[in-house]
Amino acid sequence: MTAVVHVSERLVGVERAQFALCDAEAPFEGRPWQLPALDGRELAVNGSGLMVASTVAMHDADVRFEVWDGPPPEQPAGPPVGECVLDVPSGAVTAWAVAHGPAGGPVELGGPGAYAVRLYRHGGGPEARARQRAADPPLFTGLERYVIQLWARVRG
Repeated sequence: MTAVVHVSERLVGVERAQFALCDAEAPFEGRPWQLPALDGRELAVNGSGLMVASTVAMHDADVRFEVWDGPPPEQPAGPPVGECVLDVPSGAVTAWAVAHGPAGGPVELGGPGAYAVRLYRHGGGPEARARQRAADPPLFTGLERYVIQLWARVRG
């Protein structure tokens, strides 16, 4: 049975319906053009950079990082919106608002290597966009929540 070894929560700025996750020691430092293009996908990986699609253009998303000691069970709330493998040479990742930089400190994963990533999104969609527009002033928090599960990929 696998278990969670570390949990970290933070607000991450979503810009142009996307945010990034990257190796903590190889940040994009204001160079968002190095991030992979989504091209209609939920996730896009380029080496140690991962772009995540959002359903709301501009807001602060609640993001929960879960580091596991092996593949976690799927959440009962529904299937993940995406899974991939991310190369993490430093052993830590950082969430990035594409144009504005890091959102909080690094999330330690337990060493360098290839990590499986599973992404869940809760909320968002047309209802969240309508709530954002209808509010006065517009809402920029509480519209989407992400759970990002990471674990060392077993080679074999």
